[in-house]
Amino acid sequence: MNLARSNVLTNPDRFFSELSEREVNLTTPVGIVLIWAIFDAIYVVIALGVLLLHNFPEEVVSSGIVIAVLVVSGLVMSFICWFIWAVLFYTISIRFKGNGSFKRCLEFTGYGFIPVIVASVIELAVIMVVLLTVEFPAESLELMADALMQNSLMKTIPAITCLFGLWSAYIWTYGIKHARKISTRDALITVGVPGVIAIVCYLNDMYMV
Repeated sequence: MNLARSNVLTNPDRFFSELSEREVNLTTPVGIVLIWAIFDAIYVVIALGVLLLHNFPEEVVSSGIVIAVLVVSGLVMSFICWFIWAVLFYTISIRFKGNGSFKRCLEFTGYGFIPVIVASVIELAVIMVVLLTVEFPAESLELMADALMQNSLMKTIPAITCLFGLWSAYIWTYGIKHARKISTRDALITVGVPGVIAIVCYLNDMYMV
């Protein structure tokens, strides 16, 4: 984990070059994704928990079940997301005659979620500030959700997500370069194609619905 903290965020090219000389080890990437999943779970608990339990205290049991289901599904989806990104990178890099193993690709992809953790921490701080300083209508959960998303602070979350997503893409570019033994240009295309599609879909969901 020391390598991840000291180099991967600022010099991923060198970091992954050095790490390529070692045996594949998924322990650290699993830990990174797990930390991300935990912060996302905390986000769900705080956002939904405060709103539901504060405004609908009589439905504490059903609210708790809903939150628990969302937390568990979120934890599982974080690891599925990691796997999907690795599959996409591995598959696209075949076009560029990448010849590294999928396990190595999965390992290096995991390191790219470190900026996502930072984004989750910032977004968690934003939601806490909003929930502590804003009064929400108690008529329905839909009205509360609408009021929450219309808050000016909450509107910074998409920008935060995209900014740190670009940081992840920067790390992934060099990770895939060394995991699949392809050029920086080819790695940039490998990461950039699904990355751009993901950002467009995310912004469409956030602003067009």
